[in-house]
Order: sequence, then C-alpha cells, then structure tokens
Amino acid sequence: MMKPRVLVIEDTVDLREELVDYLRFSGYEAHGVGSVAGMRQALEQEVWQVLVLDLGLPDGDGTTAAQEVRQQHGLDVGIVMVTARGHTDDRILGLHSGADAYLVKPVDLRELCAVIDRLSQRVTERLARSLAHANSANRRWELLRAQHRLQCPDGQQVALTGSECLVLNTLLEQRGQPVGRTALQELISPGSALLDTRRLDTLLSRLRSKVQQEAGQELPVRTYRNLGYAFED
Repeated sequence: MMKPRVLVIEDTVDLREELVDYLRFSGYEAHGVGSVAGMRQALEQEVWQVLVLDLGLPDGDGTTAAQEVRQQHGLDVGIVMVTARGHTDDRILGLHSGADAYLVKPVDLRELCAVIDRLSQRVTERLARSLAHANSANRRWELLRAQHRLQCPDGQQVALTGSECLVLNTLLEQRGQPVGRTALQELISPGSALLDTRRLDTLLSRLRSKVQQEAGQELPVRTYRNLGYAFED
C-alpha cells in the first residue's frame, strides 16, 4: 500500500520536527506547520490524506479546527489528535469534533504510524469508490455488436440473443428518439409485423428482466404509446 501524505499541525517546533522526521524516515511524505492558519493554507494548496493535529495551537483550538476540516473535506481526510490532554472528557470532545483517533503525549511513534496506515486505507478506499462512481456516472450504455453483449455504465456486461442485439442496435443508433414498433418488429420477424405484434413486447420484457437479474440495473428503454420505444440513458 502506498504511504499517505501526512500533515503535522504542532506548534512546539522540536516535537513537530521529531514527528515529521520520523514519518519521513518511515516512508511517509510528511510536512509540518505550527498553526491553524498554516493548516488551512496547506489544505488549500495540496492534498493530504491524514492530519496529525495538536489541540493547543496559538491561533485556535484543535477541536474547532477538526470540525472545520470535517465540514470542508468530509471523510476524505483522516484526523489523528495528538495532545497532552488525557482526561476522558477531552477524548470524548476530540472524537465528537471529528477526530478518527486520539493519542496522548508522549506518543509511541510506532502506534502513530499504525493509526495513520489504518486511516490511509479508509481514505484510499473511499477515494476509489468516489472515482468509480464518477466514472460510472459519466459512462453510457454501449452495445458490443461483435460479442453480442450489452455493456452497462458500470462496466458489467449482459449476453444478448441475435434478436435482442438487432433491436438494441437500432434503439441505440437513435438514442433518445422513439423508434416505431413496426420498424423494430420487422428486425426480428421480417414481413410479419402486422401478424406478430406481441413478439417485440415479449422480447423487450425478457430483456429488461435479464438486465435487472444479471446486472442489477434497469434497462432505460421507455415505451411511448402509439409511437414505439426509445432508449433514454
């Protein structure tokens, strides 16, 4: 697993340098700032997966800073509070303000690294899901004609019969526009459009069920009364 980028917010210079040096030595990309203002600037300029946040800062309290990070970045950033305040009430306040973990000074640096790795995994998985969702939202249904398969926006594929492929090909070529029932019926039963009117309805009904069962998605084929069918994705 790739090591996360870690921002240390600690106003005591010696401790900040010790934390940053240890994290870098352990393979992390780490940087330190000494104030809430420095934290805000760093977050605006670059992407950080995990914050190591002190509570007592010269220009603000760490709990308020944590709340601010949560409001602006949600769960896309992990927050580890590192502080000398070890009372139960302080821990509860810190966790309620948005911290994922609360460590009391002096901190075992190996424990700090273990906590950072755990949070990094969560942040990375969350980012991967977000990207997958975004990619899925931007993709459309696609007919793989040579393979006789319908590819869903999320990449899943559904095998098609020859007749299903013919009908979907026509509907997708005229995406968003109704295609007449007669024209579609002629594709699957040439010369019998007037005699075999239910075959097309049955084919599309079975196709909708197949896509739902195999891919868990609703096939976006809409029925237009007296007009026909349209593929609307």
